[in-house]
Amino acid sequence: MDNLLKYLKKPEESDQAGAENKEILTAKISVSSNVGFVRDHNEDNYYADELGIRTEENEKLSGELKLDKRRIFAVCDGMGGEDYGEVASLLSVKVLSLYEDKIRDVPQSEMNETINRYAAAANNEICEMVRQRHAHASGSTLAMVCIDNNEASVYNIGDSRVYIMKNNVLTQVTEDQTLALKKLRANIYTEEEAKNSPDAHTITSFLGVDNRGIGPKAIPSGTFATESMTFMICSDGLTDMCEDDEILDILVHELDDPAEALVERALEHGGVDNTTCVVIRI
Repeated sequence: MDNLLKYLKKPEESDQAGAENKEILTAKISVSSNVGFVRDHNEDNYYADELGIRTEENEKLSGELKLDKRRIFAVCDGMGGEDYGEVASLLSVKVLSLYEDKIRDVPQSEMNETINRYAAAANNEICEMVRQRHAHASGSTLAMVCIDNNEASVYNIGDSRVYIMKNNVLTQVTEDQTLALKKLRANIYTEEEAKNSPDAHTITSFLGVDNRGIGPKAIPSGTFATESMTFMICSDGLTDMCEDDEILDILVHELDDPAEALVERALEHGGVDNTTCVVIRI
C-alpha cells in the first residue's frame, strides 16, 4: 500500500500538472493475446485505443500513440465455465468503442460516472445476449486505464488487473473482486490460503452480473502521474502463471515487446488459460 500511495496524485495536483507540463508525451504500446495450451478458444479481448481490438485467436501488436488526447486501454476476460464467454468479452470491448468519445471528452470530475454508464451498457448487452441465446449465464471482467497526457485513471471489475511500474518497482493498483478476497477480509483465510483457494477464481462482480439494467460499478483505483510510468493490464492467465518478481524482471529488461515476452513466459509455465497483456510505457 505504501508503494501505491506515493504514486497516487492528490486532487489538486491534476490541474497543476497540466499547467506546468505542456510537453505532449508518447505512449509505447505492446499487446499480446494467446489461447494457451488447454482452452480450445480465446475468451479474452482487449481494447488498445486506435490500435484496435483482438481479431485473431493468437495475436500481438505494437505501436506508439501521442498523448494529445485521452487514450483508452482495457482487457476483458470472458468468464470461463459460463456460456459464450468469448461473446461477453467481445461485447464489452465493442460497447467500449461506442463510449470512446464520451470517455475521451468528459472532464476528469465526470470520469467515474461515465465509466459506470459504460459498464451498465456493456452489462445490459451481455444480459440481452444471454436472453436471446437462452444461455444459463455469461459475463466478462474489465480492467481499464484511461491516460491523459499527465495523468491516468484506473478501473476494474472482476479479477483482471492493472499494475504500474516506476523506478523498477511493480505495484498492483487494482483489487480483485473475488470470494477469496472477501474471506480474507473476514479473517476466514490467510493471504496464502486466499491465494491458493478455488475461491480466488470465484468472481463477485462482472459485466453481465444482473439483468435489471443497473450493472456493476467499476472500482476506481485512483489517478496516477504518467511521466516515466509503465502500466500493465492483464487477464488472470498471466498472473496465475507468473509471480510478480518474474513480471517485474521482464518489464525492466524487455524493452521492445514486453507483452509478448510476458505471454510467452506464461506459456512456458503451462499456459493453462487464455492470456492477454497490454503494456503501456510513457
